[in-house]
Amino acid sequence: MSAGAITVAVIAALGAAAAFGFGVALQHHQARQQNSRAPLRLMSRLIRRRQWLAGVGLAVAAFGLQGLALAFGPLALVAPLVATDLLFALPAAAFWERRSMRRREWAGCGLVGAGVSVFVVTSPAPQGRSAAPAGDWLAAFCVVGVIATVAVALAVSGRAGHRAVLLAIAGGVVFGLTAAVTLSFSRQLRFGGLGTILAHWQPWVLIVLGIAGVLLSASAYQAGALRTSLPIMDTLEPVSAVLIGTAVFGERLASSPGGLAVQLCAAATAVAGIVVLGRSPLGEAVTVPAQRPPSVARAADRDLLIIHSGGANAAKSQWRPPE
Repeated sequence: MSAGAITVAVIAALGAAAAFGFGVALQHHQARQQNSRAPLRLMSRLIRRRQWLAGVGLAVAAFGLQGLALAFGPLALVAPLVATDLLFALPAAAFWERRSMRRREWAGCGLVGAGVSVFVVTSPAPQGRSAAPAGDWLAAFCVVGVIATVAVALAVSGRAGHRAVLLAIAGGVVFGLTAAVTLSFSRQLRFGGLGTILAHWQPWVLIVLGIAGVLLSASAYQAGALRTSLPIMDTLEPVSAVLIGTAVFGERLASSPGGLAVQLCAAATAVAGIVVLGRSPLGEAVTVPAQRPPSVARAADRDLLIIHSGGANAAKSQWRPPE
């Protein structure tokens, strides 16, 4: 790939990260205000919310930018850059909340930026193929399908406290597979044109994966705090995408042991930064008044509206009297 193609890929991937960050803020804000655990019922309520639809619009724009990036660059380059959405969301959340960034938030931003930068700089020259054998695709779909199915089954039947984590795991691997299919789709669109793309399986599978990803992410956001779900998805999406890119498209990380060690350390640094940012509060919860009896307090707890801006867990809790 030429230097110009890599430049386009990097710029588009960073634009996708920014759009994803703002979109998550709006989607999570609305999802946390719903009390339905059924995914379809939750979606039927969310589609009537303008802010949630605005968040979806940003997600669609981010998906388009990600597709543009993957048309010109490999998964091993694009996926880590797109995972920096928290890096864009946290300063925006601080601005919206009219609060200053803490040292911990700046440290998290530094870890993500440094980790991703070192990972990208130390990556070998892009290589690999745009098309893959059907057997490789089948294996990737089977592995992701098993992980997602088991995670969702455990989320439905297991403890409520683990629900957000398990749904985030399912969403993360589904989004990683979506990125891989997007690469194949965007390359076909770039080199084959729009006239023949509908005859292939990729666009139809992308629709299914997109719906599944939206359902899983919305359910994960609704099931718990954003600091629980988003860091997991932001970690598993690029990790699974890079692994799928290696297995399906023949992409490679650094070939030397030293270079591979540097890349793994950089990836671990970025993941640590993602966790720090995802767990960083930018607000203070308003507690239930002490004079209320316990039964009313529990009802009020269920009605706490926790607004998490961006991927930064900027929590702004507002107590609403029980009905």
